[in-house]
Amino acid sequence: MDDREHVKISKSLLKTRPIYVHQREHIDGHFLTCYIALALIRLLELRLGGEYTTERIVEALRAVTCCHLSENTYLFNYADEVTDAINKAFGTDIGRKYMRLQDIRSSLASTKKNRG
Repeated sequence: MDDREHVKISKSLLKTRPIYVHQREHIDGHFLTCYIALALIRLLELRLGGEYTTERIVEALRAVTCCHLSENTYLFNYADEVTDAINKAFGTDIGRKYMRLQDIRSSLASTKKNRG
C-alpha cells in the first residue's frame, strides 16, 4: 500500500468528511483539525513501533470512555492491548478502572515532564 492509500484510509477512519461548514474560516479550521488529527495518529503509530494499524488505534481510542462517578472519582471502563501500549509509550496509567481526579492530573503532568 503506498502512502496516498494509507492517508485515504486514515481520512476515512478519522471521519473528516462530509463537512457542513461554508465560511472560509470554518473550512480552514475544519481542515486544520483534520490535519492535526492525521499528524497525531501518525505520531502514535511511530511511538507504538508500527505494531498496530491506524484502524486498530482509532478503534481503541474511540472505545475509551470515562464516566464521572462522584465528586473525585472517575471510571475508565475500557482498556485493551492498544491502550496498554499507549500507556506504556507515554508513561500514563489510564488503564486502571477507577481513578481520582488527583491521579489523573498527576498522570498527565508526568507525561508532560517525560516529553522533554
